[in-house]
Amino acid sequence: MKLRAKMMSIALLPVFILGIGTFLLAADRIADGIYDEACKGMQAASLAVRDIFEVGNPGKYNIDENGDLWKGETLNISQSSEIADHIKDNTGMDVTIYWDDTRILTSIKNSSGERQIQTKAPAAVIQKVLKNGEYYFDRQTEIFDTEYIVCYAPFFQEGTDQPVGMVFLGKPRMVVARLINEIRLQMLAVISAVLVLTGIIVTILVKRINNALAGSMELLRQIADGDLTVQIDPFLLNRSDELGMLGREIMLMGSKLRTIANMLHEKSRQLDHSSSELHEHSGTILHLMKGLDQSAREMSAGCTSLAEDACEAGNDVSSMGEMIEQSNADIKKMYEISSQIQDMSRQTMDEILQLNKDMARVRTSIDDLDTQTALTKESADHIKTATDLIAAVASQTSLLSLNASIEAARAGDLGRGFGVVASEIQNLSVQANEAVEDIRTMVESLTRNSDHTIHRMAEVRSFIENQGIHIEKTGQVFEQVKNGITDSVDYMNHVISRSEHMEDVRINMIGAVQNAAAMAQENAASIQEVTASLINAYEEIQILSDRTDELDSLSTQMKESVSVFSIDCA
Repeated sequence: MKLRAKMMSIALLPVFILGIGTFLLAADRIADGIYDEACKGMQAASLAVRDIFEVGNPGKYNIDENGDLWKGETLNISQSSEIADHIKDNTGMDVTIYWDDTRILTSIKNSSGERQIQTKAPAAVIQKVLKNGEYYFDRQTEIFDTEYIVCYAPFFQEGTDQPVGMVFLGKPRMVVARLINEIRLQMLAVISAVLVLTGIIVTILVKRINNALAGSMELLRQIADGDLTVQIDPFLLNRSDELGMLGREIMLMGSKLRTIANMLHEKSRQLDHSSSELHEHSGTILHLMKGLDQSAREMSAGCTSLAEDACEAGNDVSSMGEMIEQSNADIKKMYEISSQIQDMSRQTMDEILQLNKDMARVRTSIDDLDTQTALTKESADHIKTATDLIAAVASQTSLLSLNASIEAARAGDLGRGFGVVASEIQNLSVQANEAVEDIRTMVESLTRNSDHTIHRMAEVRSFIENQGIHIEKTGQVFEQVKNGITDSVDYMNHVISRSEHMEDVRINMIGAVQNAAAMAQENAASIQEVTASLINAYEEIQILSDRTDELDSLSTQMKESVSVFSIDCA
């Protein structure tokens, strides 16, 4: 059942029930009232009839020898049919006078036109009226096949309270029923008219309410479909009832939904823009992290190579130390030989031949010393080359740390920790360069000393060769040889002193190279840690990039969902 039919049923059904109930109740009450009024009228009429007979006719009621009823000496009641007919013609009520229980006078006639006298009253009437002296009423008394509404009233013998007769007034029930039916029809017509008018009014009101509700439902349907530009009928908004309130609430809801939809449109656009920017930034950061990871791997490889070169340089320096130790041993041995020569210079020329042999040995030792010195110089050159390589690696490390610092600065907060690591790597590179400069200085000093030693060895070799040539003149120049040997011993002392200093330099160089190797290893370990951190950061940024893609997809879905709402009002 539709809402309109339900509303009409709810509105009209009680009215119809009320109308029918009212009609039934009122019809019954009206019938009772009419009957009661008829009885009261007949009671009053009975008193009037009794007064007609008694007033102006003093005396007692009596029956004469002819059986007529008299009132006093002047009124023959039995012969007063004109009075009974007159009352009937004017009131529509039949009149009967009883003497005791017998009709003496009546206006009631049978079908033949004969008056119905000398008939008896019902026993119930006799009991109540004649014996009890009360009125008797009945709405349905059949008299000669005609139903009457009757009233029996007692009349009393003058000067007593003893009923001697009765006054009967009766009205055909059909007359009263006709009156009641006419009133019922009039009431039914009025109630029917009221019901019809009520039905028309209810139909109009229900139609208006239903139309208003249908309009409201259509507005709600359009709003549910996303059309927030709907306009509400001003007539509906101006209503002061609940429907007007509903229309105003719908308008308020539409306004609020437009505000929400506008906000959602704006937020979806902002979210879409932000997600796009975040996607681009995450891609940039991802690319940057790839570059940082590659740089860290290159730095790790460079530091590893640097550590290996430092270890190799340490080995070379150790070899050079061994060579220097051997050179020192040779120099000390030469010093001993020079001392021996100095001692032997005190001997006589008889030992010249032995001296030649010793000089040959000295020449061999000098050649070895020259060879060892050349090797020492060559090792120093290798150390210089390794030092240059360490310096180049340190410079490359500094450049890589600088590039890492720049990339960390571009990454902002995400690259702050990596920037600190890059700064520490750059500091280590600076320290490595300083250590390399120290090693280079020491190597250059060792090279100069080696060159000087080689030069001196050349002079000694020339001297010995000249000595060999002029060995025969040794005796003659013995004093000169002695002085030369003395100078040689002094020079040997100087060489030994310089060799000892070169040993100290070698030890310091080994320590520096070992420190450089340790620092390179530490750098490699730090870079490996940085690489691991970069890998973790790269994985987190990859996850962030995936989440950014999901956010971008959600932003697109939200934008498509919000686009359902139409919020641009004409």
